[in-house]
Amino acid sequence: MVLLCVPLLASAPDRERSASASPPSNAAFEAWLKTPSDLPSVAPRMVRHTIAWADVTPAIVYENGRRLRDPSIEPWRFQVSVRIDVARAEAIEQHFGAPMDALQYSFRSEVEGKRLERLEQEKLARHGLRLLPTNDAQVGMLEPDFQWLIDTCRADINPVAQAVLKETDRVLSERGGSRPATVRDRVEAVFRFIQAIPYETIPELPDGKDRCGLRTPLLTLLRGGDCDSKSVLMASLLRAACLAECAVVTLQMKDGSGHAILGIRVPAKQGDRTIEHEGRTYVLAEAASIDATNDGDIIPLGVIGKEWSDFLKRPYKVVPLR
Repeated sequence: MVLLCVPLLASAPDRERSASASPPSNAAFEAWLKTPSDLPSVAPRMVRHTIAWADVTPAIVYENGRRLRDPSIEPWRFQVSVRIDVARAEAIEQHFGAPMDALQYSFRSEVEGKRLERLEQEKLARHGLRLLPTNDAQVGMLEPDFQWLIDTCRADINPVAQAVLKETDRVLSERGGSRPATVRDRVEAVFRFIQAIPYETIPELPDGKDRCGLRTPLLTLLRGGDCDSKSVLMASLLRAACLAECAVVTLQMKDGSGHAILGIRVPAKQGDRTIEHEGRTYVLAEAASIDATNDGDIIPLGVIGKEWSDFLKRPYKVVPLR
């Protein structure tokens, strides 16, 4: 399983902080800087994509703190069918990331080094990445720019979000009586939709780019994704529909690997796992979970896996999203 990661940038032994007799060779770096920085326009290639999901919320009761399901009550059934531009989804995926062999360069002076570092940062930003400094001056750390991913696909994701919300209103009207859907109802519907998307470890693409183990939202919608990919897709849907503020929470597991969950600004219920950041309370959502049996009896909003329930005791990071 490829979890959220910020892999160490390969150390560049040829980076020079003193004068050198021979000129530095930055051919790969300079060639990368000259590649297009803007997302290319591509001819649309639309496909019809259908996702169905279920929700057993009406059948859940609590007795003495235990969560029980009434088997006599059928789960609510949802289905949306949307048109997705596969060509644009693939173009965004190919534009995202950077070739690792290009992120190394040599320089003869501090001034030259600062200039190349600025060019590198600017170029990475146009491809959805950031380079964070570390204690080692010659080593950086690559991190995905979650906001870039959301902004890049916002217009494409919005029709999907609207279809999910329309279907939610339909089911609540038919099965839930006259009660109007609350913001939390709508967020939970999007959460169920996300859990209907398969979990998939993200394979490396043959182009040699580092993408921090992340898949872009449109391709995650079409092909599935891992914890951070599904978290960013869910955030994209919620932000496109202006439903709720979100934050990606990245955390370190006990074995040293990483994980990602989504924090959502909705009214918390009793028992919800939440996190506080900059005066805001976020209800946590385990986007990596899936509804493998399609019966809707899955991890609810506000519950996270036991294996990382004590994540606050380990390093974690909260990235608010607009």
